[in-house]
Amino acid sequence: MRVLELSGEGKTIGQQHGEAFRSEIRAFHEEILELHVRNIGGGIQPQNLFEICERNLPYLTRYDRGLVDEMRGIAEGAGMNVMEILFLNSFLELEDLRPPVLGAQLKTKPLWGCTTFNVLPEAAKDGKTLLAQTYDMESVYAKYNVVLKISRPSGNELVYSMAGVLGLNGLADRGFGLVINKLVATDARPGVIYPFLVRHALAQDRIGDAFGALVFAPRATGMNYQLSSNSGIGFCLELSAGQYKLVPFENGALAHTNHYLTDFMRRFETPNWLTHGGSYVRREVAARFLRERHGSIDVASIMEITKDHTNNPRSICAHPLPDETESTACTTVAAIILDLTESVMYACSGNPCENDYKMATF
Repeated sequence: MRVLELSGEGKTIGQQHGEAFRSEIRAFHEEILELHVRNIGGGIQPQNLFEICERNLPYLTRYDRGLVDEMRGIAEGAGMNVMEILFLNSFLELEDLRPPVLGAQLKTKPLWGCTTFNVLPEAAKDGKTLLAQTYDMESVYAKYNVVLKISRPSGNELVYSMAGVLGLNGLADRGFGLVINKLVATDARPGVIYPFLVRHALAQDRIGDAFGALVFAPRATGMNYQLSSNSGIGFCLELSAGQYKLVPFENGALAHTNHYLTDFMRRFETPNWLTHGGSYVRREVAARFLRERHGSIDVASIMEITKDHTNNPRSICAHPLPDETESTACTTVAAIILDLTESVMYACSGNPCENDYKMATF
């Protein structure tokens, strides 16, 4: 897992990012554009996808103009236009176009999904607060993994991301962090996209402000955010574009996957988005781990559970089916563990059963 150090604000950070990964951002854009055209199907063209992404730009500008400037900086540094970078940052929002109920052709086999863990002090060893996530996408995404070590005048963040993308999860030096699960809701609309929500939330001074940045934003899509702080406060937020519900913790710990857990939010789940029971199995395996290890959960034990192959290959540590390629097989492309007490990120590029975690600090 590579670490890219960035410093400054807005466009300055973006230019550093774009220049450092110029060739990779351009290659990533080409591969993901081809992937989305194929996955969505129905005769959709690249220009259609750019137009869908561009509808979000007014909301993004109102929500955080500095991050729009950062995107412009990435584009300039990579020798691309800003709409191409906006498209790259919209890859999870574009997943909402796959279900047939929304007029697309659902690709059933590739759909795995992320698993998250939220561990508060009463459930952890040594009273720590821990967050963790396996990040599952088509295998091609793993080539572009990076940890962004961002130094700003007002605070610092460690952010897991991919080349050209603002951020996918991470922690702030003010003692809080977040991880995510993709949820597909029926009220998807133009609005604020997920990487903007992550970075804007992590830039806040307090966990309460980060909570507000996620919950009270005009979001474009559904998502689950696990948000916690080193003070032992934690939240599991099930969101659609326009609604939200807090999931109660189970004795100080909580696991989440890619289906809504609360009755209130389940009514927003897009029909036929989940085509197999993998999300439910991963949720049960993760929840059982949290119950059985209650009071002794630490970074090492979370590293082990991220290697779990129950229900393989649709498991916490996901692997391709035999007939799939890197652009059709959905696998665990990264795993991230956040020790909020020690302000440390552990990042693994690729499957945790095959690769090591690397520690990153401020």
